[in-house]
Amino acid sequence: HRSHQRRRRRIMVYLNRIRSIAALMVLNGPKCSSFVVANNNVRSSSSPRSVTSSFYSTSEATSYWNEAAMETDKVKELYDNLMKDDAKVFVPTIWKSRAEASAFVTEQIDTVLFDCDGVLYRTQEACPGAKEALLRLESMGKKILFVTNNAGVNRQGLRKKLSKVLDIPSLTEEQMVSSSYSSAKYLSEQLKPGSRIFVIGSAELRAEVESVGFTITNIIPDDDSSSIASMDREELEAYEFSEGPIDAIVVGHDTEFTFRKLSIANNLLRQNPDALLVATNHDSFDIVGSDNRHIPGNGCVVKALEYCSGRESINVGKPSKMLSDLIAKDHDLDPTRCLFIGDRLDTDIRFGNENGMASLLVMSGVTTAEKLRQLGEGTTEEPLPHYVLPHVGMLI
Repeated sequence: HRSHQRRRRRIMVYLNRIRSIAALMVLNGPKCSSFVVANNNVRSSSSPRSVTSSFYSTSEATSYWNEAAMETDKVKELYDNLMKDDAKVFVPTIWKSRAEASAFVTEQIDTVLFDCDGVLYRTQEACPGAKEALLRLESMGKKILFVTNNAGVNRQGLRKKLSKVLDIPSLTEEQMVSSSYSSAKYLSEQLKPGSRIFVIGSAELRAEVESVGFTITNIIPDDDSSSIASMDREELEAYEFSEGPIDAIVVGHDTEFTFRKLSIANNLLRQNPDALLVATNHDSFDIVGSDNRHIPGNGCVVKALEYCSGRESINVGKPSKMLSDLIAKDHDLDPTRCLFIGDRLDTDIRFGNENGMASLLVMSGVTTAEKLRQLGEGTTEEPLPHYVLPHVGMLI
């Protein structure tokens, strides 16, 4: 099975490389630089040795984006060395110039889907050139979507944040695909209006679920009892579970998650074995700060509830096919004409690869050159991308 998957990944990446070469030749015509296809790598005889030296200026960015460029140089060195040892080894294509990336997008792509944090911005700092890249894509008639596993925002909040960070006020709610939105959409397809939903997560997640006609059963105390984190055996035995009965539980990132919430949610599921258990995502962690600290992700809460309830959650975030089908239906997309851009292998790149899209890894977020070295040819859970760039400001 794994051998079949590796062969399939190789075939997909070779096809995408051919598409990339053909696009550049069409775009540049007779002026196109001569290509040497060697050792399974696409190389341009006119490309500079360094990935970053041809189009990256350290004067325009802070450490995040400088580090992204340096990480990409490490990735190039890693795969160059691998190719010397084994000419048949599977490696992604590292775009060596903006011209190569632009040619592929111009000729082969109708829709570009972006992850957000670590791709378009880090903390509150926009990626240099991201705004210009988005505006150029828009002027070319490309469809642009923003797909995030962050359930802490609804579509309105995501549009507001991206518009502010990127300084593009023309962004619309229709372009926003948050996992809070995908959760609400999935529930609306499975349950009747008025169904009772218990939500672990933010007020924005509750609002998104409520907006499609469901009743939120969470009890939001007006007093200090909301700060109580514990629930002992005696209290659990006497608890009346006024939140129930429920038709579904939705689990989103909750920085105030407690043993009390876990106990209540577990028993609500036990009271209705047919209730849906929906996860906005299974992310294990996210990156915070300039020194790359890890904050636990929603998957930690999901796994806790799965383990104590004996239930398996339905993932409606990346990399699920469910999310891909939802986006394709909402926006009438042809996956073979889509490019997904992200910084994580387990969510973004896997989402693109498994759903028939071209995938582009940017080195401005979670994934490092060392991580790629450890993975070798990649795994099912963490596949290699088709393409690599330092950051989205270099896309087009």
